[in-house]
Amino acid sequence: MAANEEPWVEPDTARLLARMATDFAGAPEDPTVDERRQGLEVAAQMYGPPLAEVASITPHEAPGVAGPVSLRVYTPVGPKRRRPIVVHIHGGGWVLGGPVAYERVVRAYCAAGDCIVVDVDYRRAPEHRHPVALEDCLSAIDWAVRNARRLGGDPARLVVTGDSAGGHLAAAACQITRHRPALQVLVYPVMTASANAELASRKALGDGRYFLREFDILRAETEYFTEGQAAEREQGPASPLLASRAVLKRQPPTVAITAALDPLVDEGAAYVAALNEAGVEAEEVRVAGTIHAFVLFAGEIGVGREAIADIGRRIRVVKPRRRGWLFG
Repeated sequence: MAANEEPWVEPDTARLLARMATDFAGAPEDPTVDERRQGLEVAAQMYGPPLAEVASITPHEAPGVAGPVSLRVYTPVGPKRRRPIVVHIHGGGWVLGGPVAYERVVRAYCAAGDCIVVDVDYRRAPEHRHPVALEDCLSAIDWAVRNARRLGGDPARLVVTGDSAGGHLAAAACQITRHRPALQVLVYPVMTASANAELASRKALGDGRYFLREFDILRAETEYFTEGQAAEREQGPASPLLASRAVLKRQPPTVAITAALDPLVDEGAAYVAALNEAGVEAEEVRVAGTIHAFVLFAGEIGVGREAIADIGRRIRVVKPRRRGWLFG
């Protein structure tokens, strides 16, 4: 593509971008955190995947470092059998998102993957700064493994997944959890919070044309991390991409689903390359012509529905990873 040539935008994505400009024309220019949270919930309901049928959605709590961690457990329709158990970590820049905004996505994963899904309602920034959200996610993984059989899941077929900042938390959690996930699925993930990150896609695609802005990424970092955590951001797990080779080589098989028009696309690809170099089975699936959050907005974007189906297929056939398992 020539330097002055506009990148290709696939038709559903182009229509959604035009619709969003109209639907949110009256949004505040400088919204508060609460207004941003409400805006994402509204967008997720308007543009989210079709409401997939599940057998049940039940609330639970996991004991956590900062107090109980709220969870929702989704059980698929169908006869009882031992299924993969998926820990889902929502996106939203560590600040937005939650069980309401992500219900359609989690339902879709549950149905497509024929799996038990544990959806984590981690404590969000700016009220709770790093590492509280990560600690909540680690507590949720531990709870999911300990309770897998009671829920109908197989603790040896543990999958950890998250999108955007949830992908960051998923990768960070996989780097330090004492359990051994069988698979991690990172959907357009944030992979570094380094102040020295040199990522061409953040500059080239982050000007606001394609939903997510570089401004949004940098603002989220300042809301999630404290000023005193600058050094911590230059290494894993705060920046999973900067983890040591010793840590990277212990990671589970990994799929990173990226979007060609996402400012985060370069770091998702870089993490896959780092894992491959460390000897880990890892694959990037780059979806052409679409934007950050295309899975969250899969009701309007067909390639988002295809990505959900692909994630579901991978979950259904995930192979047990038993070596070093602590529980079950």
